[in-house]
Amino acid sequence: MSDSIYPFVNKTNYDLAALKALNDLAEKTVRKEKSKRTRTLCYVIGVACLAGGALVYNMQSTIASLLLLYGVLLLWVGISWKSWQLRSTKSQLKRGMNVCVYEFDDEEIICNTEAVVNRYSYEQVEAVVANQDYYAIFFDKNNGIIIDRKGFTEGDDMF
Repeated sequence: MSDSIYPFVNKTNYDLAALKALNDLAEKTVRKEKSKRTRTLCYVIGVACLAGGALVYNMQSTIASLLLLYGVLLLWVGISWKSWQLRSTKSQLKRGMNVCVYEFDDEEIICNTEAVVNRYSYEQVEAVVANQDYYAIFFDKNNGIIIDRKGFTEGDDMF
């Protein structure tokens, strides 16, 4: 146990498993429509580029080759969407923020990292979702935190 004055304290490592869980939970809740729309656009435009490239291949081989390449790339992005999201989330994680100690009190959540201390009011919360290993608290479609259920050093994961 720690010497914290807060009733709930949690230490969460922002490793690949946590970031993947954060993305998965976001895609199922606050980013559901955005992710679906983006993937659909990748597929539709990708197929259209492939069809256009095939149609004009004999007349304009350079343009056709570019259309085919663009079509393949868009289909690849659509198919590997979760990998793209994970890379994007990982790149947004600032240096010194890979471990967060969360302290919960009656008014706010305090996130202590090597780099910075962030404070989140409960009034900012848009959604709270969970899977068997993590809680995710979202403040909007692009901002959220992940909390490891096993990381509680004060209190427990049944808050």
